[in-house]
Amino acid sequence: MMTAAHSHKQGRREAWRWASLLLACLAMSSANATTGATALLRCHIEVNGEVHTHEFLPRHDPYTAPSIQIGERFRFKAVVLGEGDRVDLVNIYAYYQTRRQPMLMQHSKYVNPTAMTQPAPDALTGRVALYSPVLGKELAYQCALIRGTP
Repeated sequence: MMTAAHSHKQGRREAWRWASLLLACLAMSSANATTGATALLRCHIEVNGEVHTHEFLPRHDPYTAPSIQIGERFRFKAVVLGEGDRVDLVNIYAYYQTRRQPMLMQHSKYVNPTAMTQPAPDALTGRVALYSPVLGKELAYQCALIRGTP
């Protein structure tokens, strides 16, 4: 038979277990918040002397990633698949905009890329230059995968 003192001790132990678990969870989430545990892809895209900077966060569904109009002739799309600071795949697409529809000029794939804390702007892709098929207009881009809050 359980005494009231024994029951009280068991209740305190259970409370301490829950409190310890709660503190551990808070410490882990605090560590993630302070380290900025979200990776992002930062791309600098240049057309006609204008530089456009865009950032892309990890997502689960590649079909929801939008393409971005760059200048009058190009579209750019970066799909970062993963969650938080884990990136499984980066796909980069560059399109030339024809009168009827976008035409794919390049598709680059990076499997399990490494995010860095303070990477060079071209750490993932290098500097890439593409030329439109009609007038030879240049689209240049460079991207880096950044770990934590930049």
